[in-house]
Amino acid sequence: MSVKNVLRWYRLAAVVGAMVTLLLVPAATAYSQDTATVAQLVEFPNGELKPFCRDLETPTDNITALRATGLDLTIKDWGWGFTVCAIEGLGCPEDNCWCECPLGSTECRSWAFFRWNAANRSWEITGNTTIQAGDVVAWLWTELDTTTWAPAETPSLENVTLNKICELEEEQRFLREFVPEPGTILLMGSGIAGLAGYAALKLRASREEIA
Repeated sequence: MSVKNVLRWYRLAAVVGAMVTLLLVPAATAYSQDTATVAQLVEFPNGELKPFCRDLETPTDNITALRATGLDLTIKDWGWGFTVCAIEGLGCPEDNCWCECPLGSTECRSWAFFRWNAANRSWEITGNTTIQAGDVVAWLWTELDTTTWAPAETPSLENVTLNKICELEEEQRFLREFVPEPGTILLMGSGIAGLAGYAALKLRASREEIA
């Protein structure tokens, strides 16, 4: 086989590999607002967004829904209610759940619970912790006003719908499962280069034998 044919086969393999990768991209799924699907968004200070869509028995409460995400949670049970102390290690220990809000200080940081108001197209802080099918809610690590205890910020994602959160979760899952790490790509490139070099040596050896 000539070097030209070897290169032609490698180009063909690259095109086929790209087509297979495209076929693995998950199609957008239509999520009915009438099902018991609940969409949740957890936002961290560095801008990282973790979206979750879960089918839950509704109505439910915000703590039960948060636990369904599988995140590492630290939650304080006061006997009359719950406080989210930390999510994925960000926050405070259970025995000192308000460690970021020292007594006498004007500075306070905590996890705040929000609900998306589709009519007003905005995030709202609410004391209503009941979640119904189709609701979109969020948790945000933010500063609190120590006079009103109102969050200084709201979640950054705009124009939110249940479908948007669910599709964002699918996109992130695809990137984790199907897109190779840079190191993997480097190894694949090295392997292909090695095969090309081996093919070239075999071709040279064949020509020397004929000569």
